[in-house]
Amino acid sequence: MTVAYPNVLPDGTVNLYAIQDGEEAVIVDGGATGDHLDALERHLRECGVRRVTALVATHYHVDHTAGMPELKARLQAPAFMHPLDVAAFDRAFPHAAGTFEACPARLRAGQRDLWVIHQPGHTHGHLHLWLPDVRAIWVGDHMVEEGSVWIGPPDGHMADYYQALEAVINSDAMAALPGHGPVIRQPQRAAHRLRARREMREKQMLELLAEGPKALAELTKALYPDVDPRALPFARHTVIAHLEHLEERGRVRRIMSSGDWTMRYARTEE
Repeated sequence: MTVAYPNVLPDGTVNLYAIQDGEEAVIVDGGATGDHLDALERHLRECGVRRVTALVATHYHVDHTAGMPELKARLQAPAFMHPLDVAAFDRAFPHAAGTFEACPARLRAGQRDLWVIHQPGHTHGHLHLWLPDVRAIWVGDHMVEEGSVWIGPPDGHMADYYQALEAVINSDAMAALPGHGPVIRQPQRAAHRLRARREMREKQMLELLAEGPKALAELTKALYPDVDPRALPFARHTVIAHLEHLEERGRVRRIMSSGDWTMRYARTEE
């Protein structure tokens, strides 16, 4: 189910999924609110679902969880996330604290098993969900069919994200179900593309820093010259995540200029 969510760029939508077997279903992600919840309940009835066994969020960001408190009350179903994201949700949305509990390793709808895999990257508690009978993997905000996703602190970590993409590359998934956009029919190929894009960005950063030390704002402007102003914070956070990754690998260091007290990044000696 594609749900309108205006603050999500570029499409302004988020995906909500129902995994059904017989009269039971598991709901994945719940950014839906208002009329969309009525439509979801109606669609579940039309499909013969009589019981939702679980609600599960791939991660705690609002576009994936906004509707969960109301869904939980309407459907009388438990709501799950990874413990790290449960804590993050409770801090970010204190009015809804207590909605989620720690997700078990397996969820079940009828005779179908949905396996829960902790795969950090976009957030520290990000989950992938694996449905083996159809070789489908839910990837939340780690993958999209076109374009790219953003990874940035304090939630995201680039090295973890590379590992998440590697896990998809090494899987035998036939389809990846993303948090935004259409189904990804060639998950391994898409993961390779996304990894290459991130590696390209790091190469560009090192080339820019070869010219001399640069501040975060300079790097962001050089790397994303035509970015939509609404997306600028996401671009900036992705640049930070890349710089942290390069620091961890010993390729970049931070320096403070005594002239203007601005933090800049510089290449380390090679």
